[in-house]
Amino acid sequence: MQPEIWIGIIGTLFALAFLYKGWRASRGDAAGHAANAGRLHIIIAIAFLPFLWMAVIAAASS
Repeated sequence: MQPEIWIGIIGTLFALAFLYKGWRASRGDAAGHAANAGRLHIIIAIAFLPFLWMAVIAAASS
């Protein structure tokens, strides 16, 4: 397998961990900055995942 595929898979795992951590921070007892930072983590992870999989698909098709 090409390295880009492994980078995409490992990056996806990191992004999902980032998403989970943001979800936990936004749902917890923390208010204010911590909750807002958690919501931003969620947005960034959701925006980053499609780019990772575009790289995987491009590497697999070549």
